[in-house]
Amino acid sequence: MLTGIQTVPKVILPLGALKIRSIPQLLDNSKLLQTGTSQPVGLPPYAESDYHWLVAVLDKLIEFMRRDENHNVPELTENDYDWVHALLVELVGAVGESETHPLRPLMEFVCQLIDNYEDKYVPELTELFPELAKEAPIETASKSKQPISNIPQLRDTELAANAFFSIGYLLYQGSRRENAISAYEKASVLAPDFWEASYNCGIARNDLGQYKKAVTDFDKVIALNANLADAHCNRGVAHFNLGQPTEAMNDFNRAIELDPDFAEAYYNRGTMKSEFGHYEEAITDFNQAITSKSGFVGAYHNRGTTWLRLDRHDLALVDFDRAIKLEPNSAEIYFTRGCVKGSSGQHKSALVDFDKAIELDPNSAKAYTVRGYTKARLGEHQAAIDDFDKAIKLESNSAEIYYYRAIAKNELGQHDDAILVVHQD
Repeated sequence: MLTGIQTVPKVILPLGALKIRSIPQLLDNSKLLQTGTSQPVGLPPYAESDYHWLVAVLDKLIEFMRRDENHNVPELTENDYDWVHALLVELVGAVGESETHPLRPLMEFVCQLIDNYEDKYVPELTELFPELAKEAPIETASKSKQPISNIPQLRDTELAANAFFSIGYLLYQGSRRENAISAYEKASVLAPDFWEASYNCGIARNDLGQYKKAVTDFDKVIALNANLADAHCNRGVAHFNLGQPTEAMNDFNRAIELDPDFAEAYYNRGTMKSEFGHYEEAITDFNQAITSKSGFVGAYHNRGTTWLRLDRHDLALVDFDRAIKLEPNSAEIYFTRGCVKGSSGQHKSALVDFDKAIELDPNSAKAYTVRGYTKARLGEHQAAIDDFDKAIKLESNSAEIYYYRAIAKNELGQHDDAILVVHQD
């Protein structure tokens, strides 16, 4: 049996990450906001080629808009007209008559560009053939061509901002976050009061770890919409990741003031409190998160971890059991529950959980490490060494794994190997 090691490695029971507010939206639990111009209940699956096409459209439109230093919509040239007309044909095929398609705003903007060009450069039939003016009815003589589409009564810059916003939304859904940010930034420049664009830009930047810029984005949102609890919560996440706990806590507190049923804000605040050792207060927040949002897996997980820090293994196991029922394919939860069982002396039951965690995530070095540790506690030293070998292949720079393997080899009488490993480390 291993000696001198009484607990599993301390790094194996982390709290879950802070949560960005998830707003019911176009698809699943999308984090993004969407404008009223485009709100389908679901999106079809898009191919990689579709996203490549959309990125190319975005790049072309950004290049086009740069012609006007005052951030107004430039006029089309003859060459532009050919390209934009071809784009319209593609959009009509994709969007059709749908009023809720996510690219509807882009189509409306393209239609407006074409209308502007044709109003200025394409002569009316009555101008080309004056005799038609005498024959045409009075109500149609003034304009014989029909408008391309039923364009909403918005300024060109507003149409352009909505178009860039819709592109950003789809590119985010396609995991093109950098491109999405470019689209949202353009929408914000065209319409400085368009807080939804800054909000979504902040979401994308949080995802990419650009926390300082995310704070700036959410600052803009809050300046325009001070009572938006979601913006305060998400800015709190960025502050937390920047190592600014006071600012983060202030944001979570404000989010809860604005929305007393804000489950993610309670979860985030509880996570912070637990990290700073305020366990009882953290439990209260996790309780409220679970009350406000039925089936909140993360809240059960983090409450279980906090119970463990209070040495309440029984309550921790109850929470992890609930979390697994809600999310049976989470390798992290099986792993954590296994750790709790192991620290409670339930080593065989812990192995079952570690086996499941590895089945769900075969590349988890920590799962192999702790399973190996557990096997060694059960006297299965060769099986433990096999697990440590796999862990080292996945994480070769961990001194901790080498140490555990050396002890297991020593237990099997492989003293030279054990000493060699320790010295090499």
